[in-house]
Amino acid sequence: MQLVSIILENFRGYHLKHEVLIDKDFTGIIGKNDVGKSTILEALDIFFENSNFEKNDKCIFANEDEFPSITCVFNNYPKFLILDNTSQTSLENEYLLNIDSLLEIKKTFRINQKITTDISIIANYPSNPDLNNLITLKNNELKTLVKSRNLDISLVEDQRSNTSLRKFLFSSEPLYFQTKEILLNKEDAKNVWDNLKSFMPLFALFKSDRNSSDQDNEVQDPMKLAIKNALSEIQPQLKEIQEHIKLKVEDVAKRTLDKLAEMDPTLAKDLIPDFSKDPKWDSIFSMSLASEQGIPVNKRGSGVRRLILLNFFRAEAEKKFKEANGRSIIYAIEEPETSQHPSYQEMLIKALLDLAILPKTQILVTTHTPALAGLMPISSLRYIIKNENNQHKIEHAKNNKILKDISDDLGIHPFGSINDSHCHGYIFVEGVSDVVFLKHIFSQFANNGLIQRDYISNNEIQLLISGGSDNLKHWVNYQLIESLKKPWAVFFDSDNDGKNCDKYLKNIEIQKKYPDIIFHLTKKRECENYIHPNVILRKTNNNVVFSPNDFDDQKIALHAKLIDYIAIKKTNLIEKLWDSTSFEEIIEICTDSEGNNEFLDFINRIEDSFNLNQSSRKTA
Repeated sequence: MQLVSIILENFRGYHLKHEVLIDKDFTGIIGKNDVGKSTILEALDIFFENSNFEKNDKCIFANEDEFPSITCVFNNYPKFLILDNTSQTSLENEYLLNIDSLLEIKKTFRINQKITTDISIIANYPSNPDLNNLITLKNNELKTLVKSRNLDISLVEDQRSNTSLRKFLFSSEPLYFQTKEILLNKEDAKNVWDNLKSFMPLFALFKSDRNSSDQDNEVQDPMKLAIKNALSEIQPQLKEIQEHIKLKVEDVAKRTLDKLAEMDPTLAKDLIPDFSKDPKWDSIFSMSLASEQGIPVNKRGSGVRRLILLNFFRAEAEKKFKEANGRSIIYAIEEPETSQHPSYQEMLIKALLDLAILPKTQILVTTHTPALAGLMPISSLRYIIKNENNQHKIEHAKNNKILKDISDDLGIHPFGSINDSHCHGYIFVEGVSDVVFLKHIFSQFANNGLIQRDYISNNEIQLLISGGSDNLKHWVNYQLIESLKKPWAVFFDSDNDGKNCDKYLKNIEIQKKYPDIIFHLTKKRECENYIHPNVILRKTNNNVVFSPNDFDDQKIALHAKLIDYIAIKKTNLIEKLWDSTSFEEIIEICTDSEGNNEFLDFINRIEDSFNLNQSSRKTA
């Protein structure tokens, strides 16, 4: 199941109704401190029953009859449900979807002596008299309704099945519909919730302000989620165990009551076996982490603990690549920048973005740090502010005004200083590696007469790091370029794995959005795929023979081969290796079978677009 939105009503600072749309992959919730970002994540934690609703969670501005509620809307819900022992049905056939054909589940909290929770579905349900509450009726009540309407009950496919009886009644006349809230924790409707619970996403919330204890929650929660994942894989066996124990216990209880009835029938009649609480299997297991010296993780620095969290996500990402089945998972991370060096902040966001594109995985992140917000996709941004009356306003980034408000509010500004004196235009790149890559190509091509001069060294072309094509920082820089009235171009990795992966297709779609711009996607997967085998031989004293592949992940392959010879990270292969690539090797590695050199073609187009040839003639 995939979370589409969360609706808060009278919950903490959110008075009345507020909806936050959730992206199918990654959602960035941004805003200043104390604006209500964490409230959204903690509301989800309560909804998914990882924490409890408390009395002070009710909005202080809500009236006595305005109940707090948390509603989650889902897509990719299960196609089929088994509500009776053998009868298969669906949410569509039971009319339990909302007007948008989505599954909308609402939890309302009523505060009296104790807190009670009403679980309901918001559905576009039949409004016909007698047919407007069928999901709540028991088998005998449904049969009685069939007979009271003078319908032939023998036509029902299976009279023991409530599903069959409801289907028969719904087909008995034309239906009319209206939005209705249907309670799921009463009568037969409880079967719907019991069935749906096994399909609900797993939810994990990681907060920046967890208290340290003997088993630090900041580290323990990933381990707990691993336990939950393992338990979900053997859910059928656990249900069998639970049912076996229940039957045995009920048998003992029945025999005990039978004997008690011989001595005190009144007391025996007053007692009934109660097996209402399901066992909490995940509380049975525990796991902790400690160093070889026996130092517990919670005694280490907060930065170390956060790095463990980062690598939990990396481990989960690799695991997900191998097995994309089972229940979906929602990771919610509050202010991941806490206690981290800026370089680790960027690594964390990139790791989360990589994790988010995997099947059945959604990431929610809150931040008020400009650097992190600048790395998030524009479409993912949810901007929260409070107006002059202290009421929440949630903006979904969809136009220039909102994006400008976000950038101004968080302090994300265009490049502080751009040398404009001789600049003819700009090339957007994704990161530092791309700057190193293009600078060396321009230099080698100029030194060997393929282009007139090194336009980058001369500041006639400036390289601007955008951090990616579809993020806030790129939008801000785009506005700056437009205001300067200079031509600009784009140079990005294609991310093509040779199998039309999601990243590659997304880059192609982004490229199509700029038909009038020189927007170059590398023909190979990324810059690392252009490293010549001779460079590897030189760096390893002829010990490593390397055969490059256009679409493999060269970061992984090269790093594995080089790690024994030079100190190098996967992320800085280009910075370490590319400058030692000769002109002849560059020509060989980026020229196709028909003699076309993709980077020379790119530069030639830049020369024409930026009027660099004309400038040269004037100078001469």
